[in-house]
Amino acid sequence: MMEYALFLGCTIPLKLPHFEKAFRELSEVLGIKYKEMEGAGCCPDPVATQSLNIDTWLSLGARNLAIAEKMGLDIMTICSGCYETLKTVHVLLEEDKEAFDRVNSVLKQIGFEYKGTSKVFHFVELFSQEGMLEFIKRKVVKSLEGLNIASHYGCHLIRPSKIMKFDHPERPENIDKILKVLGASPVDFATKLECCGYCARLQDEIGTKLVEEKLLDLKSLEKEIDAVVAVCPACTTQYDRKEKVISRKTGRELDIPILYLPEIMAIALGVDVNKLSLTQRSVNPTKLMEKLKI
Repeated sequence: MMEYALFLGCTIPLKLPHFEKAFRELSEVLGIKYKEMEGAGCCPDPVATQSLNIDTWLSLGARNLAIAEKMGLDIMTICSGCYETLKTVHVLLEEDKEAFDRVNSVLKQIGFEYKGTSKVFHFVELFSQEGMLEFIKRKVVKSLEGLNIASHYGCHLIRPSKIMKFDHPERPENIDKILKVLGASPVDFATKLECCGYCARLQDEIGTKLVEEKLLDLKSLEKEIDAVVAVCPACTTQYDRKEKVISRKTGRELDIPILYLPEIMAIALGVDVNKLSLTQRSVNPTKLMEKLKI
């Protein structure tokens, strides 16, 4: 039985507890066990904190990694930003002995030591492995056959590719592999790899424009899109919150539900939908649930 140190990050437990609930319900069906990372802090943020001070960013990330090392476990993340930070910190400190020593001199002052022994995984990285895909396929009780689902990979999951190293940065396929074993039909579309725009909050019109381009691209397709799935809380909330705003602004009816991948996986694997809080979003997945007869 697989066991990991579960790194929840800040956003999901504080703002999106229904995402955490879906992931835990899914993991229970799959027989994956987790231990809580007592005392873990912010990952920290892979954009803002790193830009302000690289050594602070490295030290905070290494402290989280050191907690998992004390537990003797690898880390499982459920947020793409946390994944990029923790995995990048692990790789950079492995490659840079001077940075490794600087970080440990900081951690020593608070009773920690970073050794570099715990690996970092995103749940997509685990679930898309060949053996795991076969296992998930055998667990499906509610096939997603007939559903056209668009996947959003985002920026932090697959790039920088030299560090992430588990999917192609220009032609990613691991989310789509998971959707296929659930019975769904993944959708190819022109703006598939575009950024969600969440990090452009200081110039909100840029982020709004990126969301608009992707949603209108999906609505222009000949086939009806039943849902967009994302694997990052920032991306998921960005599309969900902006969709209604853009719909009012453009006069276009935008009604594509935005789901967190573990939610749609949990549905397919038979988790009671009453445990999933699927209505906690701007566009409720009513039509999707009607298609699935749930």
